Amino acid sequence: MNPLVSVAIVTYNQKEYLKECIESILAQDYENKEIIIADDGSTDGTHEMLIEYENKYPNLFILKLAKINAGITKNHNIAHFACKGKYIAWMGGDDLMLPGKIKKQVAFMEANPNCTLLYHNLEVFFSDSDEPSYLLNSKKSSKEGDIKTIIKYGCFNGGCSNMLRRSKAPINGFDERLPIASDWMYWVDSLANGGEIRYIDEILGKYRRHSNNITSKKNYNAYIDHLNSCNILLTKHPELKKIILYRYSENLRALRFKEPKKYRDWLVASMYVGFNMKSFVSYVLNLFSLSKIKK
Repeated sequence: MNPLVSVAIVTYNQKEYLKECIESILAQDYENKEIIIADDGSTDGTHEMLIEYENKYPNLFILKLAKINAGITKNHNIAHFACKGKYIAWMGGDDLMLPGKIKKQVAFMEANPNCTLLYHNLEVFFSDSDEPSYLLNSKKSSKEGDIKTIIKYGCFNGGCSNMLRRSKAPINGFDERLPIASDWMYWVDSLANGGEIRYIDEILGKYRRHSNNITSKKNYNAYIDHLNSCNILLTKHPELKKIILYRYSENLRALRFKEPKKYRDWLVASMYVGFNMKSFVSYVLNLFSLSKIKK
């Protein structure tokens, strides 16, 4: 018999998209699954819709319906600790599975017992605009390896593409010191328990971009979480300090786009942590551009 897969969906006020997400999971050609949905206190009728699904498909859905909003990371933990499967397939309530996703990922992980985390290519599409869709990864740009790989390159694995071997999951789940962007630390902690992150070069899911994406909101909270993740990792893995500081430097460099008036300041901060050739080149090019404008 095929192993049990826990499909973990985290959602909040996404009723208009959540139905599509659920239907894409029900359409999968993989029977031995449970669908865990952690809803973080939605007020848009999501709860009523989910109860209808639960009644229609007995013993398939496990609903965790919060009365009040607890926040992103805490809601992820509610889903995480409800999972009983050998594997966890993570989904946002606004994302979609494409045919064959679960079956292909399970087959790969069963054939590769050292695979702790498996991701695949995603089509990124836009709900609020006419922007063309694009692919998140490619065989050439994909990354595979161990904990050092995920630390060095950050979140290269699109959220709804991941399947995790539950036996390698962090014993404490998502780190609640990181209220918004705790997913990267979760992947790092999983790989700290051994094994590798691997990649399937197939488009097996669709990631939706819209105005309510947390990554679309103009604030520093996610960036702060990424920086704090590095601080926490330094206390956990001082032997990996060189790679962790490199990622810290990269996170600082990324802030130049959040606050253009301090563009060079963020590049300098990035280089103070450790020499970063990309920051140095960006700094020189920015100086050169400004000198041309002044002329």
